[in-house]
Amino acid sequence: MGIKYHLLIYDLLGITIGCFLFAFGTNSLLTPANLLAGGLGGVCVIFYHLFDWPIGIQYFIYNVPLLILGYLHIGRKFIIYTVFSVVVSSIFFDVIPVKAVWTSDTMLCAVFGAIISGAGAALILRLGGSVGGLDILSRVIAKYFNISIGNFGLLVSATIIVFSAMLFDIQAAMYTILSFIIGAKAYDIVLNIAERRTVIILTSEGQRISSAINETLDRGTTSWLASETSTDAPENILLCVIIKREWAELLKISKEIDPHSFILALPTDKIAGKFEIDW
Repeated sequence: MGIKYHLLIYDLLGITIGCFLFAFGTNSLLTPANLLAGGLGGVCVIFYHLFDWPIGIQYFIYNVPLLILGYLHIGRKFIIYTVFSVVVSSIFFDVIPVKAVWTSDTMLCAVFGAIISGAGAALILRLGGSVGGLDILSRVIAKYFNISIGNFGLLVSATIIVFSAMLFDIQAAMYTILSFIIGAKAYDIVLNIAERRTVIILTSEGQRISSAINETLDRGTTSWLASETSTDAPENILLCVIIKREWAELLKISKEIDPHSFILALPTDKIAGKFEIDW
């Protein structure tokens, strides 16, 4: 199969935007307010404050062995996109000055710095890459050891908070905790923009509903015959995977055609096969 260059350009452009947001939130809001970012970015900020080492150069150097580790143990596309993300992020970290913009209020820096950097990191992940660093290490550890990605991230975050308290003060550590919580929420929101649902529809109008879903939502359906156990009346069971924002339209289509249809939606984490998301 040939490379779809328009999709590649779309991915790389989106990742570049994500890298800019990630670096801007860190350099222009979090770091000037003496707040630490999560993961490897937080480690770089610690050494920036201790030794005045450039964040971008640190970020690139620390990622090299982790990228090699990831290439050996994780998917090829993920690593290629992550290498691109690391290089672009490192450039933005060096180009964007560590200087407060918009505000010098610590609370505002914690909130908006976390939102911007968290959304940037999530955008990169949504497009198949990552910001590198401990994202790679946590995936490798989760693959081979009985430690989840979430628990490993929690351990790293706790360590960074301790260093924040030692490097600055308890109040800075408290603000850092706040920024972690807000950043995680922004991360989840961006990741779940295209949250998927598996929909099961029990109806006597299977063909009509299936055609309407295909025409309106451009989603395929799988159908099989069933029967109502209490009446033995023939029914169709339709199976369809949609993204969350398509639920209201699918419900409207189904109920207009068959008001008595029974519809069930289940959260879906992984899909293998053709499933397109346009967002």
